[in-house]
Amino acid sequence: MSKPVTCPDWAWKNGVWLPLAQAGPSLADAGWVQGATITDLLRTHGGRPFLLEEHLERFFSTCLQVGITPRWGRHELAEVVQELLVRNQVGMEPAGAWCVVLLATPGALRHFKTGEEHGATQIVHGYPLPVARYQQWFRAGAHLVASSVPAALAGPLDPRWKHRSRLHWWLAEQKAPGGTIPVLLTPRGEVTETALAHVAGIFSRNGQPVLVLPPESWVLAGVSARLLVRLAGELGLNVARQPFTWDELAQADEILLTGSAFGLCGVSRVGESPVNWPGNWTKFLQTAWSAQAGEPLAASFD
Repeated sequence: MSKPVTCPDWAWKNGVWLPLAQAGPSLADAGWVQGATITDLLRTHGGRPFLLEEHLERFFSTCLQVGITPRWGRHELAEVVQELLVRNQVGMEPAGAWCVVLLATPGALRHFKTGEEHGATQIVHGYPLPVARYQQWFRAGAHLVASSVPAALAGPLDPRWKHRSRLHWWLAEQKAPGGTIPVLLTPRGEVTETALAHVAGIFSRNGQPVLVLPPESWVLAGVSARLLVRLAGELGLNVARQPFTWDELAQADEILLTGSAFGLCGVSRVGESPVNWPGNWTKFLQTAWSAQAGEPLAASFD
């Protein structure tokens, strides 16, 4: 790969490097017209993409399941991600940490007759990590609230897919008080997830701590959740995937959030109930996560 020209806002679309403002899908694209867009998001640590292969695996697996056939494969997209970071000078001051977004759509709808080529649209772009969005979670813990918007478990969209049909999340966030994170619940009051993160509780079971996450079929196939489960096992913390209610969550010994953009943080309040924060297991797991990332997890949010 020849050395690319650097610029603060490069993006890649269907094999071509463009200014970010020119890289969106056309108005005839099914991703725009019908919301048929598969996506993924990863972040950098030290200028390097974190868990890139795992994110590519989820991205291409979901494309396959919904019938989108990408024209550029995993190897090509891995190279695109690396070049995107070089072009946008990620890892060089003052760029700091970045988020990288992968998008795939079925492409232009034929009945629009726009003359555009047919076939999947693929886009890769990025932006600086929005530090202010997560900073308070690391300084004082996250504040969860139960959303009046129900979890979207029924219907044709598998909760494990990462896609851009996110209207229910937008509604939940509009209804939530400022500074809080809405959690979507099942009709029985069981916890699923938030728009930005998986929710996990540490409960005492028979005198032993157990990290409990909702059933895998209820939530996004989380790359970060998978890392959390692995790190917990390496630290000797038992793990279970099973339902728990909102009221049970409020009684947990510790509560964690995990997501690709911010990594892993603790929860200090559930509704009006305070939660032990930061708990010992939260700190142990954050230390283990930092070792995986190659830098202190909280460093991005100081």
